[in-house]
Amino acid sequence: MEVRRRETRLEELLRDRERDGVRLLTLVRGVFFVVAAAIAWLIGASLLEKLATTAIALFATVAIGVSLVLLARRTAVEAIGLIGCIVDCLVLSALPVIWYLSVGGSIILPSYMLKTEITAVTIMIVAVNALAFRPLYPLIVAGAGLCIQAILLVYIFSDPRTIISTDFIESTMGPGLSLELVLSRMTLIAMTGAVMGYLTLVARRMVTNGAQLEITNTQLGRYFSPSVVANISANAQESLGLGGRAQEVAVMFCDIRNFTTMTENLPPSDVVNFLSQYHARMVAEIFAFDGTVDKFIGDAIMVTFGTPHPNEDDVERAVRAGLSMNAALAKLNAERVSQGLAEIRHGIGIHVGPVIAGNIGTEDRLEYTVIGDTVNVASRIQDACKSLGETLLISDSIRQRLGPSFHVRPLPEQHVKGRQAAVRLYAVEEHTNTKP
Repeated sequence: MEVRRRETRLEELLRDRERDGVRLLTLVRGVFFVVAAAIAWLIGASLLEKLATTAIALFATVAIGVSLVLLARRTAVEAIGLIGCIVDCLVLSALPVIWYLSVGGSIILPSYMLKTEITAVTIMIVAVNALAFRPLYPLIVAGAGLCIQAILLVYIFSDPRTIISTDFIESTMGPGLSLELVLSRMTLIAMTGAVMGYLTLVARRMVTNGAQLEITNTQLGRYFSPSVVANISANAQESLGLGGRAQEVAVMFCDIRNFTTMTENLPPSDVVNFLSQYHARMVAEIFAFDGTVDKFIGDAIMVTFGTPHPNEDDVERAVRAGLSMNAALAKLNAERVSQGLAEIRHGIGIHVGPVIAGNIGTEDRLEYTVIGDTVNVASRIQDACKSLGETLLISDSIRQRLGPSFHVRPLPEQHVKGRQAAVRLYAVEEHTNTKP
């Protein structure tokens, strides 16, 4: 399901980039038709040509306006791109005929149609169609350009007045037609289409990679604070690869007391809203101290400090985050009491030690997490909060790394599940500054 969501999001982002390209290409076409109409009036063309050009420009303006509206609504992106590509092909097919008729028509040798700027215009339109991020579009225009020149060549050969010449001057400025020159131009069009199609494909892949990175950053934002995400993005290869590494991490577990009793009579939607409200407040405090939300386990939250990269103050930030979470819970409870709702009580346990941290699983299903005895001990310390009536407990390993500004109260040694040796615990009471 997660893979499918990522694929859907990737498709959406890629479609947005394609839509931007089609919009730009549509605007370019609009400018072309407006400029063409202006030139027709400025160069002294016949009234019929002026009216025809103006009518085409107006029609194109309306069509482009409708296209832009549809693109703004994220609809018919592919259809608009393809229709625009077909319009370009029609323009290419009409230009030689228009130029031919404008200089006299049948009284001029038809070979003139291949001596116009049709090759340059074709290459330009091929290049412009690459803006749509669709490799097919420049290939279609290039193919149309080749077909147009081939059809014109057949028509020219059918005229008995046609003169085939190998002389450069005669074939460029005289009545002759050079087959070598025509074939070289057709080759240039074909190569341009192939190159632009390939470059568009490369650009599309780059956009895809950028979209994947954007998705990755969005996913990371669910678990890491913004500063940690920036660090991961800068070292993506090291941080996001399959596998893990041994490092020292402060692990926190936070769990709501009597959650089942509080929610057993609530409908599922209310339970989800209840948890969402609580988790939102807690995660905000966790992120404020650059903590990493490892996972949500029902109503519990597993948090790490020092992943993916350890810092010297991981332990202090973990304890300060716990105190800040208690303060946030107090504010939330004040709101709940004013609404006639029951208060929420939770317990927080923190321990520090060696773990294996990294992406655990397979290439198709990865989970960034930490594993090891340190995690188990932190979970048991959190469990001890209930029996000891405390809200924030830390291990002796944590206490030894705290500064004098933290006030802790020693508790009797506790035997926690899964460990034979007793664990020395401390209740954290306050800190002179719980802000990050």
